[in-house]
Amino acid sequence: MNGSRVWILAMSAALLVAGCSEGEKPRAAASPSASRPSPSAAPSSAFCLDLEAFQVGAVVFRADVGGAAEGRRLDFKDLRKRAAILLYMGERMQASAPPGIAERFRAVLKAIRTAARKLKAGSKVRDVVDPLYGKAIQPAFEAVDHYECPGAGG
Repeated sequence: MNGSRVWILAMSAALLVAGCSEGEKPRAAASPSASRPSPSAAPSSAFCLDLEAFQVGAVVFRADVGGAAEGRRLDFKDLRKRAAILLYMGERMQASAPPGIAERFRAVLKAIRTAARKLKAGSKVRDVVDPLYGKAIQPAFEAVDHYECPGAGG
């Protein structure tokens, strides 16, 4: 599907342009679950650099999955790829998420992960759509969607 390739290329380009490459950054020896100092909301943090691309990707992903509620067939393989890109990006952003948005950002990642696991033959539409559109998750998606890092021109 040509549209999905364009989306994947656009998201990949956004990852590269937004500074997702950690090639020049040394990685900590500690495990990802280790305690970390409180992250900064600096405009140069991974969270702030990648936020706009993540927001766009999440909106598009949700809209495409939401199409299932309107009876559109879902391309499970394509949507799983999109979810994987968002989750990869989000996991890298998570460590530098500002305290005011960190919890909601984690909730959004969890919702995307849950929906992605349900993207398989035999799943009910509700199983895929609810994690992304349920009443409990709406505030988290809205908060992430409207969040702006300090110093961001907008």
